[in-house]
Amino acid sequence: MSRFHPSAIWGTDAHVESSQTNEASENDLPPSNSVEAHLKCVPNSFGLGSRTAFFLPVHYEKSYQYPLVVWLHNDGHNENQVTQVVPHISMRNYIAVGVRGSRATDTSGHCFEWRSSQGAIQTAYENVVDAIDESQRRYSINPSRIVLAGYQSGGTMAMRIAFRDPHLFAGVVSLGGRMPEGRRLFSNLEDLRNKGMPMLWQWAIHNPQFSQQNLEQDMRTSMMIGTQLEIRQYRDDDEMNTVALADANQWIMNRIVCRSPSTESTSNQPTSWQSEPTQFSCN
Repeated sequence: MSRFHPSAIWGTDAHVESSQTNEASENDLPPSNSVEAHLKCVPNSFGLGSRTAFFLPVHYEKSYQYPLVVWLHNDGHNENQVTQVVPHISMRNYIAVGVRGSRATDTSGHCFEWRSSQGAIQTAYENVVDAIDESQRRYSINPSRIVLAGYQSGGTMAMRIAFRDPHLFAGVVSLGGRMPEGRRLFSNLEDLRNKGMPMLWQWAIHNPQFSQQNLEQDMRTSMMIGTQLEIRQYRDDDEMNTVALADANQWIMNRIVCRSPSTESTSNQPTSWQSEPTQFSCN
Protein backbone atom coordinates (compact mmCIF):
# COMPACT_ATOMS: atom_id res chain seq x y z
CA MET A 1 0.00 0.00 0.00
CA SER A 2 3.01 2.31 -0.17
CA ARG A 3 3.74 2.48 -3.92
CA PHE A 4 3.39 5.77 -5.79
CA HIS A 5 3.18 6.07 -9.56
CA PRO A 6 1.93 8.87 -11.83
CA SER A 7 -1.48 8.31 -13.38
CA ALA A 8 -2.89 9.20 -16.76
CA ILE A 9 -6.42 10.57 -16.72
CA TRP A 10 -9.23 10.57 -19.29
CA GLY A 11 -12.70 12.05 -18.88
CA THR A 12 -14.56 15.33 -18.71
CA ASP A 13 -12.79 17.84 -16.46
CA ALA A 14 -10.70 15.06 -14.96
CA HIS A 15 -8.00 17.57 -14.02
CA VAL A 16 -10.26 19.48 -11.60
CA GLU A 17 -8.76 19.67 -8.11
CA SER A 18 -9.99 21.58 -5.10
CA SER A 19 -8.21 22.08 -1.80
CA GLN A 20 -11.65 22.42 -0.21
CA THR A 21 -12.70 18.93 -1.27
CA ASN A 22 -9.49 17.07 -0.49
CA GLU A 23 -8.63 15.97 3.01
CA ALA A 24 -5.53 16.97 4.96
CA SER A 25 -2.15 15.71 3.89
CA GLU A 26 -0.80 12.30 4.85
CA ASN A 27 1.37 13.96 7.50
CA ASP A 28 -1.79 15.08 9.30
CA LEU A 29 -3.21 11.57 9.60
CA PRO A 30 -3.16 9.78 12.94
CA PRO A 31 -0.23 7.39 13.53
CA SER A 32 -0.83 3.79 12.55
CA ASN A 33 -1.35 2.63 16.12
CA SER A 34 -4.21 5.10 16.61
CA VAL A 35 -5.73 4.00 13.29
CA GLU A 36 -5.71 0.39 14.47
CA ALA A 37 -7.30 1.38 17.77
CA HIS A 38 -9.99 3.28 15.87
CA LEU A 39 -10.81 0.29 13.71
CA LYS A 40 -11.08 -2.06 16.65
CA CYS A 41 -13.91 -0.01 18.14
CA VAL A 42 -16.14 -0.68 15.11
CA PRO A 43 -18.13 -3.94 15.28
CA ASN A 44 -17.57 -6.34 12.40
CA SER A 45 -21.21 -7.38 12.15
CA PHE A 46 -24.63 -5.97 12.89
CA GLY A 47 -27.32 -8.58 12.65
CA LEU A 48 -26.34 -9.91 9.24
CA GLY A 49 -24.17 -12.70 10.61
CA SER A 50 -20.54 -11.86 9.88
CA ARG A 51 -21.08 -10.80 6.27
CA THR A 52 -20.19 -7.15 6.83
CA ALA A 53 -17.58 -4.90 8.43
CA PHE A 54 -17.63 -1.15 9.10
CA PHE A 55 -15.12 1.66 8.93
CA LEU A 56 -15.97 4.91 10.73
CA PRO A 57 -14.12 8.19 10.07
CA VAL A 58 -12.02 9.75 12.80
CA HIS A 59 -13.92 12.39 14.78
CA TYR A 60 -17.25 10.97 13.63
CA GLU A 61 -20.01 13.60 14.00
CA LYS A 62 -23.61 12.46 14.39
CA SER A 63 -24.91 15.81 13.16
CA TYR A 64 -23.21 15.45 9.73
CA GLN A 65 -24.62 13.25 6.98
CA TYR A 66 -21.66 11.30 5.63
CA PRO A 67 -21.25 9.80 2.18
CA LEU A 68 -21.36 6.01 2.37
CA VAL A 69 -18.83 3.86 0.51
CA VAL A 70 -19.98 0.26 0.02
CA TRP A 71 -16.80 -1.77 -0.56
CA LEU A 72 -16.73 -5.11 -2.43
CA HIS A 73 -13.50 -7.06 -2.01
CA ASN A 74 -11.68 -9.03 -4.70
CA ASP A 75 -11.78 -12.83 -4.92
CA GLY A 76 -9.87 -14.57 -2.15
CA HIS A 77 -10.58 -11.94 0.51
CA ASN A 78 -13.52 -10.97 2.69
CA GLU A 79 -15.54 -8.05 4.06
CA ASN A 80 -12.74 -6.98 6.43
CA GLN A 81 -10.74 -5.68 3.47
CA VAL A 82 -12.68 -2.44 3.89
CA THR A 83 -10.74 -1.67 7.08
CA GLN A 84 -7.44 -2.06 5.20
CA VAL A 85 -8.38 -0.06 2.11
CA VAL A 86 -10.56 2.87 3.21
CA PRO A 87 -7.94 4.45 5.53
CA HIS A 88 -5.83 4.96 2.39
CA ILE A 89 -8.80 6.58 0.62
CA SER A 90 -9.65 8.91 3.50
CA MET A 91 -9.61 8.79 7.28
CA ARG A 92 -12.19 11.56 7.56
CA ASN A 93 -14.52 11.81 4.59
CA TYR A 94 -16.65 8.65 4.60
CA ILE A 95 -18.43 5.94 6.49
CA ALA A 96 -17.73 2.64 4.74
CA VAL A 97 -19.15 -0.86 4.92
CA GLY A 98 -17.55 -3.97 3.48
CA VAL A 99 -19.78 -6.74 2.13
CA ARG A 100 -18.74 -10.38 1.88
CA GLY A 101 -18.66 -12.28 -1.42
CA SER A 102 -21.28 -14.88 -2.22
CA ARG A 103 -19.19 -18.08 -2.11
CA ALA A 104 -16.43 -19.37 0.15
CA THR A 105 -13.19 -20.45 -1.54
CA ASP A 106 -11.56 -22.15 1.46
CA THR A 107 -12.67 -24.72 3.99
CA SER A 108 -12.17 -22.39 6.95
CA GLY A 109 -14.57 -19.77 5.54
CA HIS A 110 -12.18 -16.82 5.54
CA CYS A 111 -11.91 -16.25 1.79
CA PHE A 112 -14.78 -15.54 -0.60
CA GLU A 113 -15.47 -14.78 -4.24
CA TRP A 114 -18.18 -13.19 -6.35
CA ARG A 115 -20.12 -15.55 -8.62
CA SER A 116 -21.79 -14.42 -11.84
CA SER A 117 -24.88 -16.65 -11.75
CA GLN A 118 -28.24 -14.92 -11.48
CA GLY A 119 -28.82 -16.36 -8.02
CA ALA A 120 -25.42 -15.20 -6.75
CA ILE A 121 -25.92 -11.71 -8.20
CA GLN A 122 -29.35 -11.49 -6.54
CA THR A 123 -27.83 -12.54 -3.20
CA ALA A 124 -25.05 -9.97 -3.55
CA TYR A 125 -27.59 -7.27 -4.37
CA GLU A 126 -29.71 -8.15 -1.35
CA ASN A 127 -26.67 -8.17 0.94
CA VAL A 128 -25.62 -4.73 -0.31
CA VAL A 129 -29.12 -3.31 0.19
CA ASP A 130 -29.25 -4.80 3.70
CA ALA A 131 -25.87 -3.28 4.51
CA ILE A 132 -27.03 0.14 3.29
CA ASP A 133 -30.24 -0.09 5.32
CA GLU A 134 -28.36 -0.99 8.47
CA SER A 135 -25.80 1.76 7.85
CA GLN A 136 -28.60 4.29 7.64
CA ARG A 137 -30.22 2.92 10.78
CA ARG A 138 -27.07 3.06 12.88
CA TYR A 139 -25.17 6.04 11.49
CA SER A 140 -25.73 9.43 9.90
CA ILE A 141 -25.74 8.73 6.14
CA ASN A 142 -26.62 10.98 3.23
CA PRO A 143 -28.94 8.78 1.12
CA SER A 144 -28.07 10.68 -2.06
CA ARG A 145 -24.32 10.02 -1.65
CA ILE A 146 -24.00 6.25 -1.63
CA VAL A 147 -21.06 5.00 -3.71
CA LEU A 148 -20.40 1.40 -4.71
CA ALA A 149 -16.69 0.60 -4.99
CA GLY A 150 -14.84 -2.64 -5.59
CA TYR A 151 -11.48 -4.19 -6.42
CA GLN A 152 -11.10 -6.49 -9.46
CA SER A 153 -14.04 -8.95 -9.33
CA GLY A 154 -15.58 -6.72 -6.64
CA GLY A 155 -15.48 -3.82 -9.10
CA THR A 156 -17.33 -5.88 -11.69
CA MET A 157 -19.93 -6.89 -9.11
CA ALA A 158 -20.30 -3.25 -8.05
CA MET A 159 -21.28 -2.36 -11.61
CA ARG A 160 -23.71 -5.30 -11.84
CA ILE A 161 -25.50 -4.18 -8.68
CA ALA A 162 -25.52 -0.50 -9.65
CA PHE A 163 -27.01 -1.30 -13.06
CA ARG A 164 -29.76 -3.31 -11.38
CA ASP A 165 -30.85 -0.39 -9.17
CA PRO A 166 -29.24 2.79 -10.60
CA HIS A 167 -31.29 5.28 -8.59
CA LEU A 168 -30.02 3.86 -5.28
CA PHE A 169 -26.40 4.76 -6.00
CA ALA A 170 -24.70 8.08 -6.68
CA GLY A 171 -21.71 6.54 -8.44
CA VAL A 172 -19.48 3.49 -8.96
CA VAL A 173 -15.70 3.05 -8.57
CA SER A 174 -14.01 0.00 -10.11
CA LEU A 175 -10.33 -0.77 -9.46
CA GLY A 176 -9.35 -3.25 -12.15
CA GLY A 177 -12.83 -4.71 -12.70
CA ARG A 178 -14.14 -5.37 -16.22
CA MET A 179 -17.53 -4.13 -17.36
CA PRO A 180 -20.00 -7.00 -16.76
CA GLU A 181 -21.68 -8.72 -19.68
CA GLY A 182 -25.12 -10.18 -20.29
CA ARG A 183 -28.39 -8.91 -21.75
CA ARG A 184 -30.18 -9.06 -18.40
CA LEU A 185 -27.83 -6.42 -17.03
CA PHE A 186 -29.40 -3.76 -19.22
CA SER A 187 -33.06 -4.75 -19.04
CA ASN A 188 -33.72 -1.30 -17.51
CA LEU A 189 -31.79 0.55 -20.21
CA GLU A 190 -34.04 3.61 -20.14
CA ASP A 191 -33.50 4.06 -16.40
CA LEU A 192 -29.74 3.73 -16.85
CA ARG A 193 -29.67 6.36 -19.57
CA ASN A 194 -31.84 8.72 -17.55
CA LYS A 195 -29.54 8.29 -14.58
CA GLY A 196 -26.28 8.83 -16.47
CA MET A 197 -24.39 6.91 -13.76
CA PRO A 198 -21.06 8.56 -12.77
CA MET A 199 -18.34 5.92 -12.97
CA LEU A 200 -14.60 5.84 -12.27
CA TRP A 201 -12.52 3.06 -13.81
CA GLN A 202 -8.96 2.62 -12.55
CA TRP A 203 -6.58 0.36 -14.45
CA ALA A 204 -2.93 -0.64 -13.98
CA ILE A 205 -1.55 -0.84 -17.51
CA HIS A 206 0.84 -3.68 -16.61
CA ASN A 207 -1.89 -5.77 -15.03
CA PRO A 208 -2.08 -9.04 -17.04
CA GLN A 209 -5.88 -8.70 -17.11
CA PHE A 210 -5.72 -5.30 -18.80
CA SER A 211 -5.67 -4.79 -22.57
CA GLN A 212 -6.51 -1.86 -24.81
CA GLN A 213 -8.95 -4.04 -26.73
CA ASN A 214 -10.88 -4.93 -23.58
CA LEU A 215 -10.91 -1.32 -22.48
CA GLU A 216 -12.31 -0.15 -25.81
CA GLN A 217 -15.00 -2.85 -25.70
CA ASP A 218 -16.03 -1.82 -22.19
CA MET A 219 -16.06 1.85 -23.20
CA ARG A 220 -18.48 1.10 -26.04
CA THR A 221 -20.82 -0.62 -23.59
CA SER A 222 -20.52 2.35 -21.25
CA MET A 223 -21.43 4.72 -24.08
CA MET A 224 -24.45 2.56 -24.93
CA ILE A 225 -25.91 2.86 -21.43
CA GLY A 226 -25.04 6.56 -21.12
CA THR A 227 -22.69 6.61 -18.12
CA GLN A 228 -20.61 9.61 -17.10
CA LEU A 229 -17.31 7.76 -17.34
CA GLU A 230 -13.83 8.74 -16.22
CA ILE A 231 -10.86 6.42 -16.75
CA ARG A 232 -7.51 6.61 -14.99
CA GLN A 233 -4.52 4.47 -15.88
CA TYR A 234 -1.46 3.78 -13.74
CA ARG A 235 2.07 2.65 -14.57
CA ASP A 236 1.84 -0.34 -12.29
CA ASP A 237 0.91 -4.02 -12.28
CA ASP A 238 -1.87 -3.64 -9.69
CA GLU A 239 -4.55 -1.01 -9.05
CA MET A 240 -4.28 -1.38 -5.29
CA ASN A 241 -1.79 1.41 -4.62
CA THR A 242 -1.97 4.62 -2.63
CA VAL A 243 -2.12 6.88 -5.69
CA ALA A 244 -5.16 5.07 -7.09
CA LEU A 245 -6.90 5.19 -3.73
CA ALA A 246 -6.15 8.91 -3.31
CA ASP A 247 -7.55 9.47 -6.82
CA ALA A 248 -10.71 7.60 -5.81
CA ASN A 249 -11.11 9.97 -2.87
CA GLN A 250 -10.65 13.01 -5.12
CA TRP A 251 -13.18 11.68 -7.65
CA ILE A 252 -15.83 10.90 -5.03
CA MET A 253 -15.43 14.31 -3.41
CA ASN A 254 -15.52 16.22 -6.71
CA ARG A 255 -18.12 14.19 -8.59
CA ILE A 256 -20.43 12.91 -5.86
CA VAL A 257 -20.08 15.07 -2.76
CA CYS A 258 -19.55 18.49 -4.35
CA ARG A 259 -21.19 17.72 -7.71
CA SER A 260 -19.10 20.09 -9.81
CA PRO A 261 -20.99 22.22 -12.39
CA SER A 262 -19.46 20.28 -15.26
CA THR A 263 -20.98 17.07 -13.89
CA GLU A 264 -24.42 18.61 -13.55
CA SER A 265 -24.33 19.99 -17.07
CA THR A 266 -23.54 16.62 -18.64
CA SER A 267 -26.04 14.63 -16.59
CA ASN A 268 -28.86 15.84 -18.82
CA GLN A 269 -27.11 14.36 -21.86
CA PRO A 270 -26.53 10.74 -20.82
CA THR A 271 -25.80 9.48 -24.31
CA SER A 272 -23.04 11.98 -25.05
CA TRP A 273 -19.37 11.13 -25.00
CA GLN A 274 -16.86 13.83 -24.28
CA SER A 275 -13.08 13.74 -23.99
CA GLU A 276 -10.19 16.16 -23.88
CA PRO A 277 -6.37 16.01 -23.83
CA THR A 278 -4.94 15.50 -20.36
CA GLN A 279 -1.58 15.45 -18.65
CA PHE A 280 -0.15 13.13 -16.03
CA SER A 281 -1.65 13.46 -12.60
CA CYS A 282 0.34 15.57 -10.15
CA ASN A 283 0.04 12.82 -7.51
